Amino acid sequence: MDRKQFLATTFSAGLGLAIMPGFLSCAASRTVYEPFVPTTGSLKKVRGNVSRFTNRGGTVGLLETEDGFIVIDSQFPDAIQSILDGISAKGKPVLYLCNTHHHGDHTSGNFAFKDPDTKIVAHRRVPELQRLAAEKSNKLTEQRYPTVLFDKEHSIKAERERITAYHFGNGHTYGDAMYHFENDNVVHMGDLMFINMIPVYRTADGSDSRNWVRVLEMAQSKFDNDTIFIFGHANTPELTVGRKADLAEMAGFLEASTQYVQKAIQENRSTEDLLKQSPHVPGFANRISPDRYKAFLEGIRQTLGG
Repeated sequence: MDRKQFLATTFSAGLGLAIMPGFLSCAASRTVYEPFVPTTGSLKKVRGNVSRFTNRGGTVGLLETEDGFIVIDSQFPDAIQSILDGISAKGKPVLYLCNTHHHGDHTSGNFAFKDPDTKIVAHRRVPELQRLAAEKSNKLTEQRYPTVLFDKEHSIKAERERITAYHFGNGHTYGDAMYHFENDNVVHMGDLMFINMIPVYRTADGSDSRNWVRVLEMAQSKFDNDTIFIFGHANTPELTVGRKADLAEMAGFLEASTQYVQKAIQENRSTEDLLKQSPHVPGFANRISPDRYKAFLEGIRQTLGG
C-alpha cells in the first residue's frame, strides 16, 4: 500500500468511527413503550412496540409510536372501546386503522373510531364487500369504510416506523391483506391464519383453498425465520401469536382438506359420508370445529366444482 492509499484508508476508517456513534445513538433512541392495561380483554406485547389484543372477534394488532397509534382490525364497537379508551388516556391519536379483510368481527368496530383524521386502510375490495355484508345484516348505518385503498402493496410511515401491507391474492376472502411492522418484524395475518380451528370458508367472499395455500407459501417466502406472526383466530389467546411453522401447518391442513374432498368427489361420496367417517380431516385432529366443519367441506367442494 502506497502513502496515498494509506492516508485514504485511514481517513475513511476515522470517519466511520466518528459517524458510527451517531448511528448507534439513533438506533438506541427509539422509545419502547409498555402496553397499557385495558378495562376489558387482554393486551399483550408481541415484540418491541407491537402488541396484540384479544377480546371478542378477530385478534387486533397495535403499534405505539411517539405521535400516535396504528391499529390493525377493530372487532366490534363494544369490544374495541377499551383499546380506544386506553389510547385516549395516553393523549395520542389513532393515526391509521388497517383492516385485514371485510368480515364483521374485524370491521364492525371501525364505527367506534370517531376521529375523522384517522385514516382507514384496506385492500380495494374491502369497502364493497363490507357494504354487501352490512346490507344483509341490516347494519348499513353502523359502518365506517376504508378510504385508503390498495391493490397489491401499500406502505405507511409514522416517524421512523414503517408498516407495509401485502395482498398476495384471495385465500380467505377477496380482500385479504397482511401487515408487516418492519422495525419489529411482526406480521399481522388476519384470518389467513386460524390455529387449532376450522376456518370460516365462504366461496362468495372469495374463499379458495388452493389459492389460500399459495398465499401462505408466498408469506413464508417473503418473511424470514425471525418474523413473529399475529393470527386472526386461535382456540386460546396465547396461540394467536406464532412462527413460520404455523403457516406451514395451516397450508398443509388446507392442502390435505382439498385432496380429501377431491377424493370424495371422485368416489362419488357426499359431504354427509365424510361427516360420518370422521369429525376432522385425517391427520388434523387438532382442528375440530363441529359448528363449522360441514360448511367448510361443502365450501371446498364448491371450489372444486363438485
